[in-house]
Formats: sequence, structure tokens, C-alpha cells
Amino acid sequence: MPRFTSTAARQAASLVAEAVADADAPLVLPETCRPTTMAAGRRIAALALDHLGLVSVGLRLAPGVDGAGLIAGPVIEGRLLRSPRVVPPPGPGRRRCTLAVVGQLAEPLPARERPWRGQEVLARLASLHPAIDLGATRFAEGPPDLPQHVADLAGLGLVLFGPPARSGWRQAVLKPLAASVEPEGWRGTVDVGAALVGAAEEARAAGGLPAGAVLVVAGLSPALADAPAVARITRLGSVERLTAPPQG
Repeated sequence: MPRFTSTAARQAASLVAEAVADADAPLVLPETCRPTTMAAGRRIAALALDHLGLVSVGLRLAPGVDGAGLIAGPVIEGRLLRSPRVVPPPGPGRRRCTLAVVGQLAEPLPARERPWRGQEVLARLASLHPAIDLGATRFAEGPPDLPQHVADLAGLGLVLFGPPARSGWRQAVLKPLAASVEPEGWRGTVDVGAALVGAAEEARAAGGLPAGAVLVVAGLSPALADAPAVARITRLGSVERLTAPPQG
């Protein structure tokens, strides 16, 4: 397999950055700069953020390419939106919406040797918010494979988050919680504590996170309609995506 060169990484990163900056510009990575490994994909994503003058403020764990499970990627502050909010849909087939949570760290998550446990992670969080993750792809028909998905900021789109959960949430999330999304009618249970540990473990493997960073865990529900909705997680609260006002 040919070595993935710095020139190829920079070329791919420039194309990713252009697509991120212009939501209507579909992303195409030529074969000459197409990543074939996860490491190359992460390298391109980091270079793309640098090209845009952006710094990741945390870690987002969200569904990857079909069957790949949850994939870690960056979080950009400007992509975190407070609820309630109107979020217009993008072009068809270019966004995947799922129930999520957002936690902000009061203390660092260092890159220590031993794994994180649930209560340790929860003790380091300053706040926890219910959220709707609007994962996006810059590829016109979705990412062709996992390395290109990772290069495309691991599908980062927008994250709409609600008010912080009230006191008692650290104890509440130690067991699965009931959740719902209306008017879609989805109901299920979500293991928020386990999801946050998964994100903390990804952060540990990536070198840790400082105090103030955020953890986003998406994929807590099946794919939802890309439409206005109210999502609720018992004991954590709700997040609302508003309907756009009529034109004219």
C-alpha cells in the first residue's frame, strides 16, 4: 500500500475545509488524496480544522458508516446550538438525526492507563444536557467508507442542546432512563451513564480532555426524521427544535 504523504493529507484537508465552509459544496476526495486508514482520516480532519482556523472543544461519539458502530470525532463550538432553535434541513440525504446528550467537564479527563468508571466520569462533569445530534455528511451520497467519514469530521453537523439537567442527574443516569421524541412517536430507554463512559474512553485513547471541554454522545435513538421535534429524557429534561415561521 502506498504511503499516505503529507502533500496528499493537505490536499484532502483543503477539500474537506472547503466543503465544511460551504454547505452546498459536495465533497469529493480524488484517489490521489483519499485516506484508506482511520489514522489518515483523523490526520485530514485535524488539518481541515487548522485550515479553517478552528479548534476542537471536545469529543463527539456518533454513528459512523452503516455497521461501523460509534465513531469519535471533533466538536466545534459554533456547531453547538442552544435549544429552542429553528434548524432548517439541508439537502436530501445529507443529515442523520439522533437523540444525544452533551456533558461539559468541570475537571480534566486525563489520558491515564486504567479505564474510566461511570461514577468517576459523572463526578467530572459540570453539567449534562439532553440534545439532538444532526449529523451531517459533506459527500453528496454519504461517505463511501469509514476513513473518508472520519476525514469528514466524523459526520459533525450541528448539535442542538437543551437546558442543563437539574440536581440528582448523576444518580439518575446510573440506570437506563425512559426517552421519547414527539411528534415522531419514538419511545425507548437510553443508558446515558454507559454512553458517557464510552466517550470518556475514546477521549482517554486520544490523549485526554481538559476542564471545560464537552462530550457529545449521539446515536441514543434510531435515526429520527430531520424535522422539528421535542426530545425528552426522564430526569434530564428536554430539547426542542422549532418549526420555521412561514415565509412572506
